[in-house]
Amino acid sequence: MTVSPRPVSGLRAPLVVAAAHLLACAAFLTVFLAQHDRLPDPVATHFSGSGGADDFTTLDAFPYGALGILLIMALLCTGLVYATRGHRVLVGLGCAVAGLVGTVVVAVVLNNAGAETADAVRLGPGTLGAALAVAAAAAGLGVPAGGRGPAAPEAKPEDAVEPAPRFVLREGESVLWTRGAGSRPVLVGGASLLAAGALLVPLAGWAAGLGPAAGGVALCACFAVRVTVDRHGLTVHVLGLPRPRVRIPLDRIAETGHRHVEPLRDLGGWGYRAVPGRSGFGLRSGPAVVVRLTTGSEFVVTVDDAATAAALLGALAERARTTTGGG
Repeated sequence: MTVSPRPVSGLRAPLVVAAAHLLACAAFLTVFLAQHDRLPDPVATHFSGSGGADDFTTLDAFPYGALGILLIMALLCTGLVYATRGHRVLVGLGCAVAGLVGTVVVAVVLNNAGAETADAVRLGPGTLGAALAVAAAAAGLGVPAGGRGPAAPEAKPEDAVEPAPRFVLREGESVLWTRGAGSRPVLVGGASLLAAGALLVPLAGWAAGLGPAAGGVALCACFAVRVTVDRHGLTVHVLGLPRPRVRIPLDRIAETGHRHVEPLRDLGGWGYRAVPGRSGFGLRSGPAVVVRLTTGSEFVVTVDDAATAAALLGALAERARTTTGGG
């Protein structure tokens, strides 16, 4: 069994992302306090596509709302980077979010400063350009500062699958293999969304907090699956729920094997994913059962002891083919 080692950087990557968001908070507070006496009351806080102000917040409530949004983003990004052990893409994304949101809230303060009334405040397209530029710079600085990230095996060609150990079943012999598999990124992401929803309710009302909270509940409910190999084939279902469930029957299995899978690289993300030529459950980085289907596509599921599961599944499929052919 192959397990990705922890990165040498330890907490370095999430601390870099957290520091980027705290720097955005500090920049906002500095500008807000410096411009406080020049700000109208209420403050323009939302703008239409043409740049005109269309929503307002009292001056006293404005800094709490802006800091709340920045801290929610910090919680989500830092939690995800920690859960994925400092994945370089997510470190860059977390720092970019800090730069983008921080620049926008600072621009809101500067555009309100000096205005006689909030109705006259406008936010031009230059603000978005500046925010994107700062986001790109923050990502460029954050990735190297976050360290090398977790060590992962070199990407292999799609057909580079470790063959399953040979296992022969006697006639009439039955086998059952089952094991649970969980996802720390999905669990942390769900908990972060729940926390974000709870923070948004007092800041922006129930409507704003309901979406993140609902997403958090869904993620927390689906953070673990049970993988089963038996006479029915390969079955994967979410723990504690009757659905979703995926079953690959024996007559659809052409070949079985195992290999190390990186969900972000191989499936485009965590959870149940489908990309051209491949689908499956990528709950964490590590060993995975790989099933080549008779259609030519591939199904994968990350689970410990994947080599044993692949061997038993291959033996069951081979016996089913022999029995069918002999019949």
